[in-house]
Amino acid sequence: MTHITDRIADFVFQELSARDLSDFKEHVGACSTCRKQVEEFQRTLSMLKASPEIEPPRSICFEFEKPRTPSWLWRWVAPMAASAAVAFAVVSFAPRQVQIVERVVDRPVTQPAPQPIDYQRIVNDVRAAEQAWLENELKTRDASQSKDVLRLRGELAALDFYQHRLQRETWENARDVQLLAAKTDPGK
Repeated sequence: MTHITDRIADFVFQELSARDLSDFKEHVGACSTCRKQVEEFQRTLSMLKASPEIEPPRSICFEFEKPRTPSWLWRWVAPMAASAAVAFAVVSFAPRQVQIVERVVDRPVTQPAPQPIDYQRIVNDVRAAEQAWLENELKTRDASQSKDVLRLRGELAALDFYQHRLQRETWENARDVQLLAAKTDPGK
């Protein structure tokens, strides 16, 4: 029998036919490589079951949240179409536009000064966003815990009420038993 590498999950979750399951058990018993892979899968599965379920931070961008990028064809076709449209407009309106183009060409080109990157402002913005997110998470957790505390206080009050009622009923029953015993006692 070949190794069960691609069907380890089916084997562990016992999603195989009875015949395949018995064949796989026999193979795992004989093959140390497959036995090790099954043990690693089971260990990983038990760790996953034991780990708490937590929400990932919002700063994580999952694959399905990424914006879709246009295909390579549209990245080339769109600028080419735009430049063709501009060229057509220039050719169509050339007699009226020649003077404007000459004036624009004659002007000296001034380069804008490069803007310095304020890394500290970026870091502060990120920290502020994370702080706001953390405060929101803490408020949510505190609200949830406050609800749990109120619920538990209500349950404790109910249990206290029932305990006092049972105690009172027990005393009344004891008194009734004593009265009944006194009435039925032939020695008195």
